[in-house]
Amino acid sequence: MLAYELSHQLGTWSVGPGSLQRKLAKALADCIRKGVIHAGVRLPSERSLARALSISRTTVVAAFEALKENGWVESRIGSGTWVCESSPEVASERAAALSASPVLNLLNQRHDGDIVDYSLGSPLPLRELPMDLLTLPPGEYGPLIHDHHYYPLGLPSARQAVADHFCKAGVPTRPEEVLITNGAQHALTLCTSLYVQRGDSVLVEDPGFFGALDAFRVAGARISPLPVEADGVPMGILRDRIVASSARLVYLTPTFQNPTGAVMPISMRKEVARIASELGTPIVDDEVLAELVLDGPTPPLIASYAPTAAILTIGSLSKLACPGLRIGWVRAPEPVIEQLARIRSAGDLGSPTINQAIVVRLFGAVDQLRLLRRGQLRPRRDLMAELLQASLPHWTFRLPAGGLFFWIKLPAGDSREFAQVALRHGVLILPGPAMSATENHSRFIRLPFLAEEEDLQKGVRRLAAAWRDYQSAGAPGRPATVSMV
Repeated sequence: MLAYELSHQLGTWSVGPGSLQRKLAKALADCIRKGVIHAGVRLPSERSLARALSISRTTVVAAFEALKENGWVESRIGSGTWVCESSPEVASERAAALSASPVLNLLNQRHDGDIVDYSLGSPLPLRELPMDLLTLPPGEYGPLIHDHHYYPLGLPSARQAVADHFCKAGVPTRPEEVLITNGAQHALTLCTSLYVQRGDSVLVEDPGFFGALDAFRVAGARISPLPVEADGVPMGILRDRIVASSARLVYLTPTFQNPTGAVMPISMRKEVARIASELGTPIVDDEVLAELVLDGPTPPLIASYAPTAAILTIGSLSKLACPGLRIGWVRAPEPVIEQLARIRSAGDLGSPTINQAIVVRLFGAVDQLRLLRRGQLRPRRDLMAELLQASLPHWTFRLPAGGLFFWIKLPAGDSREFAQVALRHGVLILPGPAMSATENHSRFIRLPFLAEEEDLQKGVRRLAAAWRDYQSAGAPGRPATVSMV
C-alpha cells in the first residue's frame, strides 16, 4: 500500500483531542477493522508515511508500536510492517469488510469539533426558495401514494419535464429519450454498466470528477487520462486516443469542468459531436454543473449538434435546487434508454415518485432557481478570490465563470502533504491527485466557494496559517512572483 493512498483513506484522523501518535494508531486500527486496509497487507514504511502525513517519523514509529502491542500488525525482519492475518482482532472483522472507496470515505466522514470542510461540493440551501416548490398540492399525494405501478424509466410527467427542458436548450427530445435516475451519479453508473466490462478502456478527463473515477474503477475499467487545458480536452488528442485505445466510453464535463472550471467552446463541442457520429464511441456529457452560470452565457449542449448520436447527457437539479431530492436523468437515443432501463430494473425498480413529482414543479421555476443560486454563489466566489489574493498571494488560479470550485496551483510542495497540515489547522481540503486517475496534479488543490461568509474567512485564515507552517517545515521552493492566472 502506498503512503499517499493510505493518507487519503485515513480521512480526518488528526482532528480532535489527544496526541498525534494515539490518533494515528486509532485511525489505522479503524481502517483495518473496516477492511479499508486488508489483512496480509504491508503498511508503508515509517519514513514514507511520515512524509505523506507531514508528521515526524517518531510519531509513526510510536503508532506502529501501539498497533503491534494490540495485535493489529507485526514486524517482519527486512520486510517492514504487515497487517496480521491470524490476529483475532483482524479476523473477527474481515467478514464485514468494506471496499476502499474515495467517494464513500468523503461522503461518510463526520467531523467532531471545529473544522471547515472544503472537500465536497454540496451547495447550501436556498433560503429564498419558496417551500411550496418542494411540496405537492394535497390532491397530488393520494394518487402517487396509492399508485401500485413501477416506473423504471421514470414517472411520465418527469420524463416529459426533462424532455421539455432539453427542447428549450436546443436539443429536440422526446420523453422516450429520457431515463429518470436516482441522481447523476446513478445515471453515470448505469451508463458504465451498459458499455464497460472489466478491462475495457475508458477515456476520462485528468483532472476530473472523483465520483466518475470511482464508478469506472468499480467496473474494472482501464482508465486512460485526457489532459484538460484552458478550453477543456484538446480535440486532436481526444480523437487519437479513442482510436489508439479502442475506448468503450468517453466521459466529459464540458461546462464548468470539475475541478478546473474550464468551458469547452462551441467549435470544440461541434467536433465532439462529429467524433461521436463518425466513430460511434459513446460519449457521456456530464452537465450537472452547467446550470450554475455566474458570468456570461452557457454554450449549447454537445447533443444539440448531433441529437441522434451516441451522446448520453446526464444531469440533475441537485446543485441548482436541492441535493436531498436525488433525482437525475440521462438523455440519449431511445434504444440506449431502453437498454439502460433493463439494467436499472435488475437492481432498482424506479426512483421515488413523490420526489419526481416535486422535480416537475421545480422545472416550472428553473429560471427563478438559476437567479437565486447565482445570487448566492457569485458573492461567495468573489469573496473567496479576494481572501485568497490577500492572504495567499502566491497561490494561482483562474476566476471560474460558473460551477462551484477554484482549481488552485500551489507555488511549491505536494498538495497531499499540505492537506495533512491543513487538517491539523482545522481545514479539510481535496488535493489534486484525488482528482486524477494517474495521481498527477500534486501541486493543485480544489476549493469550493460554498460556505457562509464567516466560514470562508475562517477557512482561508487557517489555510494561510497552515501554509506558513508547511513552508517552515521545509516545503521545497519559494515563490518569486505574485500572479493570478
